Amino acid sequence: MKKAPKVQHTWPPVNQCENWHKLCCVFLVLAGFADAFGFIRSKGEIVTVSWVNEKEQEDMKENVTAGEIDTLLDDADDNIEILSLDCFDTLIWRNVNRPIDIFHDLDITDCTMELRVLAEKRARKALVLDKAKNEVTIHEIYEKMFREADQARVANCVEKELLAETRHCFAFAPVSMLIDRAKSRGLKVIIVSDTYLPETLLRRLITDAAGPEIADKIDRIFCSCDYGMSKAGGLFKPVLADLGVSPGKILHLGDNKKADFDAPMKLGINGVHFEQFDDEASERLRLEAVAATILDKDTRKIAPSLQPHRAQISLRSKDEATFQFGHDVLGPILHGFSRWIAEEFEKIEIGIGKKPKLLFLLRDGYLPAKAFLEVYPEYADHVAMVELSRFTSSAASFVDRKAIETFLMAEATGNKKDAYSQQRQAAYCRQLLFSKDEIPRIAGMKTPTAFIREVLKTKNVKKIVTRSKKFRAGLIAHLKSNGVEQGETVVFVDLGYNGSVQNVIEPVLRAEMDLDISGRYLLLRELMITDLDKKGLIDVRHYDNSALNALCESIAVLEQLCTQSNGSVLGYSVAGEPERDTADIKGKQSDERDNAQVACLTYIKQLSRGWATTPKSWDGDCARHMAAASLSRLLFLPVEREIGIFENFHHDVNLGTKDMLKFIDADTAQQGMRRRGVFYTKNISRIYLPGELKQQGMQALLPLFAGNRFALDLRQNDFQSGGIKIPVMLADDKEHLQIEVDAHPTSDGYYQALIPAGTGQFNIAIMLGQICDWLQIEEVNFHDIDNFMAKKIDDDAITAHPVYEAMTENAPGLHRCTRQDAFMFVPPPAIATSETLMLNFVFRPTVLSKAAKTATRKVA
Repeated sequence: MKKAPKVQHTWPPVNQCENWHKLCCVFLVLAGFADAFGFIRSKGEIVTVSWVNEKEQEDMKENVTAGEIDTLLDDADDNIEILSLDCFDTLIWRNVNRPIDIFHDLDITDCTMELRVLAEKRARKALVLDKAKNEVTIHEIYEKMFREADQARVANCVEKELLAETRHCFAFAPVSMLIDRAKSRGLKVIIVSDTYLPETLLRRLITDAAGPEIADKIDRIFCSCDYGMSKAGGLFKPVLADLGVSPGKILHLGDNKKADFDAPMKLGINGVHFEQFDDEASERLRLEAVAATILDKDTRKIAPSLQPHRAQISLRSKDEATFQFGHDVLGPILHGFSRWIAEEFEKIEIGIGKKPKLLFLLRDGYLPAKAFLEVYPEYADHVAMVELSRFTSSAASFVDRKAIETFLMAEATGNKKDAYSQQRQAAYCRQLLFSKDEIPRIAGMKTPTAFIREVLKTKNVKKIVTRSKKFRAGLIAHLKSNGVEQGETVVFVDLGYNGSVQNVIEPVLRAEMDLDISGRYLLLRELMITDLDKKGLIDVRHYDNSALNALCESIAVLEQLCTQSNGSVLGYSVAGEPERDTADIKGKQSDERDNAQVACLTYIKQLSRGWATTPKSWDGDCARHMAAASLSRLLFLPVEREIGIFENFHHDVNLGTKDMLKFIDADTAQQGMRRRGVFYTKNISRIYLPGELKQQGMQALLPLFAGNRFALDLRQNDFQSGGIKIPVMLADDKEHLQIEVDAHPTSDGYYQALIPAGTGQFNIAIMLGQICDWLQIEEVNFHDIDNFMAKKIDDDAITAHPVYEAMTENAPGLHRCTRQDAFMFVPPPAIATSETLMLNFVFRPTVLSKAAKTATRKVA
């Protein structure tokens, strides 16, 4: 920080005339010493001139982070007599993303956040009529809220806003401790704040939010609205005049660089800029507020962007990408989940009159269990981590033919006849406990129907039931070895999201162990009415089904971050010991996951360290909002460095197979956007599509988020605009005709043209020379019209074999049209079909022809 100048003289004496002061100032400016002196004019009462020590300028910091505030006075000059503090976002923080979010919580009839903002704008606009001030008061704001309002109504509204502020405000611990240190050193403490709250109301708010102990240590409060000027607009001048001290005796700390550093430094006051957040944390918090606004269906009763984790994120010291992610994202999600689990534990205990057993289901329940025990170690005797998965619970559930049929109807239905279907048949065989030698015979069926009939043959049903009984005995032994007793009340705790384990294993465990089972999940979106005791921190009680469905799309991201490195459990020994597959996820992914988990637990261990006082709005509902906003932001609006973490991640599908799916395939996503445009995202199934689309920017991410969250009925033509006309010749053995086809922009400057191809009988000539001198060709393939947009990229493509006339390929895919009559000829597909086809032609016109440019100008 630039050191304010040490006082060498007080010049002139207090009783000396103001003209002498003016003369000295003029002399100093003319002599070129203006930058080397600090001085203040205060109506002839006192003028101070201070010499700048350039070496001492380098001794103190210009900027501090939250973790450096506690040593701020250690670096300060011994000459400092007054600690000056900004109020909001320095001493007093709000439990929301933006100050205006408080206005969602105003208990004022017919008043919305938008109306409150507009009232303030009108009040500030009226300042043009008063040249003596550039700040408004809260009373002036509410006078502009209504067409006609008496002072009693205005006073009532002011009171309601103070109550809303009090509900969400808290004291930031590092600054509270700084005040204590300042007082112990004999310093005065003042507040200098840009605020529409006058001094009496701001002191009341500080007392309510920070407590009387802190408020009583504040000697003076200076509010911009009381002086009609902001800090950047001159407030520090009357502050100095009222205090009657040299600027160099004051150390001021605040979060606004212009108001809290630049403005005081111009007057010789020691200014320090408090940097609340690094750039990535700021971006995440802002996007969490965006995600919360989109996710929540009711934003009137409570601000959608409650962020009780802001203070703790500000105090994070490590900037390494994975640690930052684990701390700032996983930490708040699992903190909110842990609090809710503790609340649910207490409710169940009250209901049954005894403590239940919390069973965290591994593998995904690993980190939630660690986080919960870190927050609530007193529950340790009632917590167990058990190896129950969709695979093991299903394997133990085949008690009869009906149970097998239920599994097959849910998992193995469909009409696909490709190799992937047979691959899945093999996975289902492993789930049904067939041996390696038996699988090839059963999984070789040509259709799902034939596969199901083969499985349900009497000899196969007997094998499955017998093997499932043995498997079930091992699972029960495993539960007993983890302290689960006969007739006990247990709570399955997992990330969710359908409660599949509970669905299949609950009737089995009720029959075998007389267990009373409840399920508590981070995210719960049931696909049928099960009538089981299930709840989610995020479930249908708070969010509609479209929101829950949207969150489930990429939940595998969170699953892989919460798991442990052990391989999938394929069975249990007689004693209940898990028998595992080898862990296939190793190397960098395992290291990144472990580092993120350490960071998450670091957040959990340091809960509330940023709070000197607890905001009144911190409750279970606030914790849910925090977790849901952080989760939805991660799943739909990732930041750049998160993509770097996940780009080498793979997802273990955990069906008793070694199937691994890559999290992010940016090249495929880019190809999909070029070939299909934004509509590509509607019907595509990916592990983490938002991560793949990050490179496309918010213009791709936001439609994906909003479309999924609200289940919007968007069609392909909704995304088609700004097209260009392409002349096309169609010919078969009977006739030929010329048509114009619209090509619509997709992404990265590419265009898509869908050209009718009949049942494959047409020869197609695309007259490219009439529109382009140069172009890049991305795709030329035939597709079945009915299935085109419901398929993955090139899933049903029939290869086209184009021939180029008067066109040269100067680089792979880059063509030059050497004449205006140049064209691309596409003969009918070699494969006969009865389906109606179209030719999908995707290209980028890098240089338009003269005729096309003229046509474009005419259209414009």
